[in-house]
This record gives sequence, C-alpha cells and structure tokens, in this order.
Amino acid sequence: MANNSSHKLLSCTDSIATGMSDVLLLVVRLAIAAVFLMTVWTGGPAAAYLKSLNYPAPEIMSQLAHIVEWIVVITLVLGVATRYGALLGLAFVVIALLTAHLYWQYPEAAQGLQYTLLSKDITIAGGLLALFVTGAGRLSIDNKLAGG
Repeated sequence: MANNSSHKLLSCTDSIATGMSDVLLLVVRLAIAAVFLMTVWTGGPAAAYLKSLNYPAPEIMSQLAHIVEWIVVITLVLGVATRYGALLGLAFVVIALLTAHLYWQYPEAAQGLQYTLLSKDITIAGGLLALFVTGAGRLSIDNKLAGG
C-alpha cells in the first residue's frame, strides 16, 4: 500500500494509478486523439459551418483546422512532441469553445447539442492540460528520444 496516500482507504487506488501510470497515459492519449480523429475523419469543421460562424476565409480555415487536427492525432497516438501536440490541441479546442459552441447564442432547439459540445470541449481541454503537465509517459517516442 502507498505510504503517501491522501486517505488509508484510497491507498489501493493510489498504488494502482502509480503502477499503471504509463499505460493509463497511453489510454488518455489515444482517447483524446480519437475525438480529434472522429472530427477530422467526418470532415469537420466544414467551410460552410465556419462561414455560418463568420470566420474569415472559411475554406482556408477549414483546411487549417484539418491539418491541426491531424497533427494533434499523430502527436498523441505516437507520443512524439506530445506536449506541443497537447498545446496545439488546447488552442484548437479553446478557439472552438469561444467561437462555435456558445450555446446561448443558438436557437432553443440547438442549445442542447451546443451545450454538450461546449462541455466536451472543456473536458478535452482539461485532458490536454493534464497531458501537457505529465508528458506522454514511458510508452512513447518522446521517452525513447529522451533516452528512456
């Protein structure tokens, strides 16, 4: 049992988390990458959607968004330049959060979906911040490049 546990009853879970941290960091990286992959794979954000949000040059912004999403997916899946990929993903999500998912600005029928998307973006931002702080873990190219 862990000696530095916050509570005696939690020491077992603390030990599990510590012992499995590298595997769990890999799972976190893959789960967050999956969200970005699901978005880019299905074509979003599309230029027409960005145009409806009054983005400048929506065709270019759509292409740029797809490139950014692919970079985030690759960095997280491989665990290469993970902290940079996490920051890039965080910037992407914050932009989406501040421009696309302001649910109160949508018609009432669309507010539920936009609220869910806003909540998703906040959650992804938290996960990306955690990856930025922790790094990719031992099961990553970053670790191999660092001599691990």
